[in-house]
Amino acid sequence: MQTFQKILYLETIEKHNSITSAAKELFLSQPYLSKFIKQTEEDIGITLFESNYHRTQLTYGGKRYLYYLKKIEEVEKQMTRELFLIGNNHKGEIILGINPGLASSLLGNVIPQFKKEHEGFHIKLIENNQNVSEQMVAKGELDLAVGMSPVCDDSKVSYSTIQKEELFLFVPKDSALFDVTNCGQISPFKQSLSLLENEPLILTPLEYGMGKTVARYYQKQHIKLNQVITTSTSPTAINLSLSGMGATFIPERLVSSYLDNKNCNIFRIDRLNLFAEYILIYSKDTSLSGPSIQLYNAFLKHH
Repeated sequence: MQTFQKILYLETIEKHNSITSAAKELFLSQPYLSKFIKQTEEDIGITLFESNYHRTQLTYGGKRYLYYLKKIEEVEKQMTRELFLIGNNHKGEIILGINPGLASSLLGNVIPQFKKEHEGFHIKLIENNQNVSEQMVAKGELDLAVGMSPVCDDSKVSYSTIQKEELFLFVPKDSALFDVTNCGQISPFKQSLSLLENEPLILTPLEYGMGKTVARYYQKQHIKLNQVITTSTSPTAINLSLSGMGATFIPERLVSSYLDNKNCNIFRIDRLNLFAEYILIYSKDTSLSGPSIQLYNAFLKHH
């Protein structure tokens, strides 16, 4: 019997708290499902289920058995995928998640050189918001993801820092903070930070990455965050800001593109404490494949 079938049988019984009801959903006979449980218990030497007040539930041993079945299934999927690629003259496949707003700036220095050095490796890019990528990493659907610290849920994923860069306040000409004499340069923000409370902000989601970084900084400075629009990428936030919807924060790598723009000011707020941290995200529970380790090292090397 395949691993996924064992998982399905155990989870269905647990869901219904009944072997009879589970058998109906699975289109199996009740004796067949009972025999499966008995045979499995004999094979592994523990009791899988216990019945209390007509409710059939997994024992602690049963829960641990189900946990390890899922781990085995992950390894089997990874093995099947890698062997398929080897059989088709590929050395391996890497499924890499990334936020669309980071792809152009972070991948260009890594992927071309990596492909030259590892011609047999196939890289599959999946573009999503970071919260989705984190969930996919935790489920084993992505090998790695490129994102920004902080992560949404550090109980399921780990990360390593690729690089850090300063964040700057981007203010459109419609803002009360705008001063035409500040155009064409990075200007220190000389006014009280409390004035930022009156400034409408366009940010990425506050649950992770840059949005969470800015929210934490405001909280530490005892400034009320006035977020009016949530968007998924910095380029979109900048375009909305230039249309007069509010200010935003941008990473250092984007600053040079807007220094000559007469419709905005760029302010340095806090060089030491307000920065973007770009990270590689990976699962806490699943070991990286050989190809994934190679790409992981390439990111750390090139940045």
